[in-house]
Amino acid sequence: MHTSNKRKSKTWAALLLSGTLLFSLHTPSYAAAEQNAPLPKPSWTSSSLSLTQVNTEKDVIVNEVNAVPAKNLVYVHSSQPVTKTSSNTKLDWQLDSLQALDATTGQLKWNVIFHEKSGPYTTYSNSLYTSNGTAYVYMEYSDGTKKVYSFNTSGKTNWVKNVSNSSSMYLLDDDTLLIASSPGVQSNGSVRSAISLYDKKGKLITEKTINGAVLKAGSDRIVVDASKQTKVGSFWQPAANPKVEIYDRTLNRLSFYQFPSNANTLGDGGGESLVILEDGSVIMRANFANTGNKLMGFGTDGKLAWGRAIAGDAYVQTAGNSYTLFTGQKLELYTMKGKVTERTFKEEQPILMQVDRTQDGQYKLDFAKKGYILDPQTLDTVHEYEFASSPGLLDGYSTYNDHIIYQINDDALSKYVLKTASAK
Repeated sequence: MHTSNKRKSKTWAALLLSGTLLFSLHTPSYAAAEQNAPLPKPSWTSSSLSLTQVNTEKDVIVNEVNAVPAKNLVYVHSSQPVTKTSSNTKLDWQLDSLQALDATTGQLKWNVIFHEKSGPYTTYSNSLYTSNGTAYVYMEYSDGTKKVYSFNTSGKTNWVKNVSNSSSMYLLDDDTLLIASSPGVQSNGSVRSAISLYDKKGKLITEKTINGAVLKAGSDRIVVDASKQTKVGSFWQPAANPKVEIYDRTLNRLSFYQFPSNANTLGDGGGESLVILEDGSVIMRANFANTGNKLMGFGTDGKLAWGRAIAGDAYVQTAGNSYTLFTGQKLELYTMKGKVTERTFKEEQPILMQVDRTQDGQYKLDFAKKGYILDPQTLDTVHEYEFASSPGLLDGYSTYNDHIIYQINDDALSKYVLKTASAK
């Protein structure tokens, strides 16, 4: 189930924009809104995001779209495949860029291209963003170098750090940046990880090398798989029943839990398999032989608090200090203390039905012909939208934040402002 150390391309489901799309508000907590209001025309559509440097292909792969209302910016981290001209690396080459657009006009404010003339290309990348607009970008290059960049909202480099091994980045709840680096699995199956925490100025707060692979970090918790891995053919396989250790931000180990031998945490069910809630609680999903799926809840002290049986096809999604289970037509809302409420949706479902967390921490459900934005504490409707025909999956990527949708259409970004009761 855990994929934090695997290099996977992100697959994005379409948010909503294709065909004739209609929006309305429908919630007891808002004033009555006009029904079947047509989708407003885009406030703007940007110029092409495609890069023209070197021998890039036209396909723009969007890795992340992130809105920063506090700075009136929208970031787009994208890459384009590059035709290789040498055999210096067996990895595929790509040309990465971080573009910042004005959220009011859609005009390009600045653009960083992670390639210098005759220099190496990128082979893997990842990015994170703080609420005040600091962008952290991790790049692996075709010459083997690996770097972490910090950019401010003007596109200027705050700092750059070289890392010696493949790394993962995480943001803690105080915007502390955590970098976890590992040389990989050792010959005996063990893994060692170097964990470093930095403040926004790039100053090292603390660091420690631990036994195990970091599975996830967030809030003020770090979850580690401390088990040895097993070699299957030429590949190393993580333990299906890992020994999980939970650390705090001072890199002090709070607790450990050994999943029993009949447990498998490596890929059952849909949605999130390992999450850290805002209060530092941890939830993990596992399938137990002969008994089925369970969610395992670890409290703020890091210790196992409960195990809750769930359906094998339940889709798990979290937001804030709550989590949802979507099974069949039913969406159930829980906190660590238990069930809060539920809703039943009779809308036609697409083949790959899922529940998403929006950028501003709400729940989003996209059915075949209708979609919802839901309050994370009550499941009340914040926005309800429908369209004349099913949009299917789009090549682009969307993000929703504060009643605004930013949608990739072809190789450009468009802004759609959803009407609220107060705006009518």
